Amino acid sequence: MKFPNTVSTLDSQVDRRRNHFIAHIARSYPGNSEPITVSAARQRRTIAADRRQRHRELKSEEYYQPSYELEETIECAASYRVFDAIVTRNYYGSLILNARRALFIDVDVETSGGNHVPSWSETFDDLCAVLGSERNEGFRIYRTAAGFRVLATAREFVPGSWISKRLMNSVGADANFVELCARQNNFRARLTPKPWRCGIARPPFVYPRITPEHERCFAMWLSQYDHRCRDRATCQFLGHVGSTHVHDCVARIIEVHDRETKAQTDLPLA
Repeated sequence: MKFPNTVSTLDSQVDRRRNHFIAHIARSYPGNSEPITVSAARQRRTIAADRRQRHRELKSEEYYQPSYELEETIECAASYRVFDAIVTRNYYGSLILNARRALFIDVDVETSGGNHVPSWSETFDDLCAVLGSERNEGFRIYRTAAGFRVLATAREFVPGSWISKRLMNSVGADANFVELCARQNNFRARLTPKPWRCGIARPPFVYPRITPEHERCFAMWLSQYDHRCRDRATCQFLGHVGSTHVHDCVARIIEVHDRETKAQTDLPLA
């Protein structure tokens, strides 16, 4: 399923098992009595990102503590233009795809805040409007448990570059996430569910695990975590907007990402 190059709207349905968002293309932009302007969509995305940031500051939440940035490497792929990424395990136990040049963007959807908070459908429409306005670019859009994930497909990007930050900010990406990607010089995408969404606590010890007892306890946790993840997906592929060209290196990233996240299934999102 592909979205037309013009702005698309959603006709949302309810998933029978977990009320998850199922996306269907209802109509393309021409003829829509209430057209979505790109400038208005960008403004709504910026306002939403600013609101989330203020909420985090009020709660004194730290996005990613410096001690959490040391992650265990699970799988390493050399940068010889085949699979230019590594897989790590983060501090709460999920596997993370760290892509050197494939631009991932996660966009959260607010679930509280009154009548001025955009709905899932409105957020999706805004994403399509903003991303569809990027000439010669193509994007895959996924549904996540907390919002949406975007993957740029037509070319590679440099982390921390002006163009990558502009794209991330234009769709309302978390400012802390944008800076984390720039600081780590990669683009991050979570491959496996968050443990608390699977009914399991975080791992008992973070990396590096110092003693054999720490390793034993972690191995027990990991066995339980892997079992709980079997029937859950991290994201669900919704469709494509913009250019249909896919860069060769990004194609390999898509293959690995979609397989490990179970993006082509209808499993519950976690």
